[in-house]
Amino acid sequence: MDRIRNPFTPGAGYLPPELAGRNQIIDDGNVVAMRTKLQRAERGLMLIGQRGVGKTVLLKYLSERARENGIIPVIAEIKNDKSDLEELVLKLREALCILDFKCKMKACIQEAFSVLANFVKKFSLNIGDVGVSIEPHRGFGESGNMELDLSQVLLSSARAAKAASTAIGLYIDELQNLNEDAMRGVVVALHRSAQELLPLYLIGSGLPTIRTLIGKSKTYAERMFVYETIGALDEDASWAAIVKPFEDNGVSVEDAAFSEMFKASAGYPFFLQECGYQVWQHAERSPILANDVISILPRVIENLDRSFFEVRFDRVSAVEKKFLMAMADGESEKPQAIVDVAKRMGRSANSLSMMRRSLIKKGMIYSPSLGMVAYTVPMFGAYMRRMSGSVAVMAP
Repeated sequence: MDRIRNPFTPGAGYLPPELAGRNQIIDDGNVVAMRTKLQRAERGLMLIGQRGVGKTVLLKYLSERARENGIIPVIAEIKNDKSDLEELVLKLREALCILDFKCKMKACIQEAFSVLANFVKKFSLNIGDVGVSIEPHRGFGESGNMELDLSQVLLSSARAAKAASTAIGLYIDELQNLNEDAMRGVVVALHRSAQELLPLYLIGSGLPTIRTLIGKSKTYAERMFVYETIGALDEDASWAAIVKPFEDNGVSVEDAAFSEMFKASAGYPFFLQECGYQVWQHAERSPILANDVISILPRVIENLDRSFFEVRFDRVSAVEKKFLMAMADGESEKPQAIVDVAKRMGRSANSLSMMRRSLIKKGMIYSPSLGMVAYTVPMFGAYMRRMSGSVAVMAP
């Protein structure tokens, strides 16, 4: 088959040829955006789940739908360092520049730029000039209190959006990396915006720890969002994601071949894309048969190990690798009790607390409940077992 015409796009945040199984979430995100634009208070949306399930793709798709509907999306990825705030503020500046072009009530825009400039100066953010000639707006965005100042920046931006008859949507990826003070500032701004019917909303995505972090920020914070767990696709949605792109390009797939791809990928969108990509690249003819898929699966596994699993495993220390290996005992991908992990390592559970925190901070594991740990990457346990030489299959 023509390798250039391959419809599959495995990659970080790449839009697949068929965005299957997510219609309800897309509808929910559009409702949040459009109700906010109409100045009706609406809870934000949180997309939570492991890596490789399509959260970033959904976030980008929803932001583009918002843009098409006249909303100004502020799209940022939080990287767990000072640059995360700089990226968010830089995108807010871009949004204000768009509003400056649209809005006839220039005073609101000037005020928002002033508060932003104060904030940038106070926290020594490296984003260059704010972009317009402004007078400082004294007393706003410059107290040195991150929670207060960031909320004032966002609220002044929301008032400018209201003057321009539009809305600002915050589309923030890897939200679990946002520092606690900044998280409180965002939550306060969203709460005030809902009370004052200002057009500001948040759709965020990240690991399952987001819910706990938001809940810790303010007593009312958890009630401000709807939490949608993004996971593997069911068999019907997986069929649409992988078989339909083949058929749209004139290639048929036998049911048994699809079954092999679904079993190998467990329905996880990134793994489905990798299966589809490699089968297209290496199968010789249509229709795709089960034996075609079976013969190509070792290449799929090798590529996933190198480009998806290994790059994450290499980020941790030698002793942290032992921790991750100990979590993979047995055949299960389910969360593991920390006491069991400690027992396999020949250590006490208390002695692993710092290592556990470090791995959570690095985004390798999370705690789904008290005393439990789980991988943030689907089928990472199977990869660990392959690393130890105990198995040679992809599916858990």
